[in-house]
This record gives sequence, C-alpha cells and structure tokens, in this order.
Amino acid sequence: MHRDRPPRPVARTGWHPWGRCTEQPVTRSLWSGRTLEVHPPGTTTVELVLLRALQVWRGAGAVAAVGIVVALRGTPVAGIVLAAVVYTVGLAVLARLTRRTRPGVRTLTVTVFHGNGRPEVHGDVRLLATSLDLLCLADSALRRGQVSRVEHEAIWGQVWSAMPARTQPAHRPRARTTGRAARS
Repeated sequence: MHRDRPPRPVARTGWHPWGRCTEQPVTRSLWSGRTLEVHPPGTTTVELVLLRALQVWRGAGAVAAVGIVVALRGTPVAGIVLAAVVYTVGLAVLARLTRRTRPGVRTLTVTVFHGNGRPEVHGDVRLLATSLDLLCLADSALRRGQVSRVEHEAIWGQVWSAMPARTQPAHRPRARTTGRAARS
C-alpha cells in the first residue's frame, strides 16, 4: 500500500507554496549564501504563478527577445525594436499584476565569507534555519495528512511574522530652493 512507503523528503531549496529558498555555493570571491523568501500567508495560486513569472522574466524575456531578433534578422532594426518592446511590456505587465503581493514578500539572506582563515557569517542564521525547518516540516506533515491546510497556513503565517519586514528607504523631500538662495 502507498501508506507503507516512506514519504518523499521535502526539497529544502527551490519553489514551495510559501515561497522559495535559494543557495549560492562558494564562488571565486569566497562568498556563499542562502536566501529564504516567504510570501504573505494567503497568497493565491494565481499570485504565486505571477510572482514566479516576474522572477524568471529577466531570463525568459531575454530569450524571447533574442528569438525575435533572430526571427526578424532580415530587418534588424525592426527586430531590435520589437524585442525591446516585448521585453519591456512583459516586465511592466508582470510588475503591475504583482504590485499588491510584492511588498508583502519577506526575504532573509545569510552570506558567508570563507576567507581569513575562518568563515565570517553575515545575517541571522538561526532565524533562517529555524524558519526553513518549520516550513519544510509543515510541508511534509501536510503531504502526509497530519495537518490541515489551515494549520499549514498558520505555521506559514508564524514564520512570515517572525521574519523582518521589508524596510523602505527613508523618503526625504527635496529642499525647495528659491531664486535668491540658488543664486547666492
């Protein structure tokens, strides 16, 4: 019976209903990193698909643009213009469709510099590890039927709440200069 089989392990990196986790291995510059991105609880499937589409558009849009240029190689100016329009319009449409969801996405990044004899860690390692563990355990429990979708989303909400909110740069209005002040 299928219940006797051990459950498949949940992949820790990649896309999940709650967001995604990405890992960057050590590079030549001796830096590595892990990023946890958690969408707001209650994000619908359509919103998730649109967020994913926006994230992959830079690459996919570039491939589409190159395809357009190649297809219109007889008229290179028209191909370049059309490629630029398609890329820009695609990016603008996806950005517009995700404008309400994107501000609620919370991101936590931990980077490690592997030089100087010992690793230097930058970021909240405990929060990232605990959050990722909880989300993956909740995913496994949901798949096995041990928690309901509501309980799964409650855990997702607790993790999302524990993560730091996106900070907006302080907006400072420009100082108005009058004609006299500008001249002196």
